[in-house]
Amino acid sequence: MKKSSSPLAVRLSEYAFYLPVLVFFFGPISWLLLASINSDPSSAWQIPVEVTLNNYVQLITESDLLLWMGNSMTLAIGTMAVTVVLSTLAAYPLSRVPFPGKAVFMYALLLARVMPITAVIIPIFSLAVQLSLVNTFAGAILILSAMQLPISLWIMKNFVDSIPVELEESAWLDGCNRLTGLIRIVFPLMSPGVAVTGLFAFLAAWGDFLIPLIILRSPNTFPIAMGLYRAFGDQGSVNFGFLTALSVLYSVPSIALYLFARQYLVKGMTAGGVKM
Repeated sequence: MKKSSSPLAVRLSEYAFYLPVLVFFFGPISWLLLASINSDPSSAWQIPVEVTLNNYVQLITESDLLLWMGNSMTLAIGTMAVTVVLSTLAAYPLSRVPFPGKAVFMYALLLARVMPITAVIIPIFSLAVQLSLVNTFAGAILILSAMQLPISLWIMKNFVDSIPVELEESAWLDGCNRLTGLIRIVFPLMSPGVAVTGLFAFLAAWGDFLIPLIILRSPNTFPIAMGLYRAFGDQGSVNFGFLTALSVLYSVPSIALYLFARQYLVKGMTAGGVKM
């Protein structure tokens, strides 16, 4: 009979598993935070000898931080609004109305999403030029929303699938038409899915670099991702204090939104089954 593992061996195996996670995940984050308040930061992980906020003061007073943040908010909120509205309105008929080729259509959406955006960036840019959308927030928002719509439609459709149609039928018997039942019954029950879809769309637009690089050409339209990119070249040598402070502030809105919407995340992602 084999002897069971000792508690010490089990504990050591747990430590061996979590140590790489601690090093490769929390290591860079801790370096980022420590370097941003270090008076003499470098590429090495170190505890600051002298803690200072001068890096943040320099960032606010000597850069276009507020402009970058405002532009990023415009892109992220605009993409979130467009994605949520379109995916919500399209998810209901995709869930409730049977039509030939629905399964093919849904999987074709996923195929469009898994294609790398760099593979189609040239026709996207050509279309933006023809529609006069280059160097406009509207153009960037439309492209970012189109990138998010396939997965958003899947999330919202599966969420509508989980809502019993009997609830709508009861409203119809009480005199509601389909639109009224949709507004009063279905939409309120879809709020967790809307939160998840909006969260994903916001984070994708907030962190996207390629689309602003291609579409937005004027410095007045640069989001914070472009500002971080430009800071590498504008500083001459790498200014770790400036860059880490900018990176920390860059991360704050997305973390705050996640903390606000986290209660809906698991529910929205697991609601319903994949039905055609």
